[in-house]
Amino acid sequence: MTKDNKPDYTAAIEAMRGLAREPFDRPQELVKLRHRITVERDRTHRKILDTFAKGANVDLQPIYDEAKRRNAIKRRYVTETLTRLEAQATERATAQMHQFHQTRSKYLKTFGSHLAAQQGKTELKFRNPFHQLGEAKAADCRVILGGCSAPDPGTYEASAEILVSPDTPGMWLFPRLFIDSGDCDDTSIGRTHQELTYQMGPPAESFAVTSVRVDLLANGVASCVFGDLDWFNEPSTLYEHSLVQLDVLFSQLVDGEWQTWPLVSDRVFSGRDEYVTQIRSLLSGQTYPANLIVRKPEVGGGELLCYLLVTTQTQAVGTDGRMRLDFGQFNVHGIFVGGVALIGNFV
Repeated sequence: MTKDNKPDYTAAIEAMRGLAREPFDRPQELVKLRHRITVERDRTHRKILDTFAKGANVDLQPIYDEAKRRNAIKRRYVTETLTRLEAQATERATAQMHQFHQTRSKYLKTFGSHLAAQQGKTELKFRNPFHQLGEAKAADCRVILGGCSAPDPGTYEASAEILVSPDTPGMWLFPRLFIDSGDCDDTSIGRTHQELTYQMGPPAESFAVTSVRVDLLANGVASCVFGDLDWFNEPSTLYEHSLVQLDVLFSQLVDGEWQTWPLVSDRVFSGRDEYVTQIRSLLSGQTYPANLIVRKPEVGGGELLCYLLVTTQTQAVGTDGRMRLDFGQFNVHGIFVGGVALIGNFV
């Protein structure tokens, strides 16, 4: 407890943050190990090629120069193609974003009074977060084996803006990731974390939670073009290189200690193979099963916290790989979070 007898939420938020982010945090020892294995493999392949060329008295530099010229032509073609297809996907996303919100607005106008009447009767609704955090880590180049002079290390961008909705109760999340790996043979993962934490006092009577509803609308654009790997590998179409994930956790102060329950872990988007696509998710009408009791004060129940985390991540495949996860444009792209409802009955 703090001096003003209000709970200190720091430990509870840190505990929920750790549980939600654990699947995305690889031990650095494993990252370094994989990096070393990749570098040694590629150096071995390059040494084999150089040895054959030397034995055959072949000058590889003209071959590298021709490859660089053809690669520049390919890059222009890829850029032109992606620009055109992403513009078409953005146009569809813009139209559907307006449609989503018109539908939601009409629904609330028709049934809003009925939904409000349920608050405190069949649901506990977390609507206005008291804490928010957006973190963005851009990918970077780990290895350039090259073969040409002045190699291009690539372009890597990441942002994770969060804004209060100006017209509807709720929050807007604008995660954005972009990778153009250039001449980089091995890139790291680009990732954003955006979290919202809600608070509520304990209910007057204990509440049995049977399901969870997340008021979420997501609309964005994603694209992927695989780059070039070495002579012995091809990109796998089964590899999940991009994702958007939603996690929700709940915590209550019970007898002076925080008790935490994971409630939701859902893949909003999973990226495999190559594509240019609109990302569309509407979770406001579905529920997730749950089974827990929110305690009243007479049986030790204290403050309630609800923690919501949206994670995006992507990683380029090979040199000249292009990756985009883009929710970063207000009124066009974005992830709207209206809140989280615990649904059930008082017991």
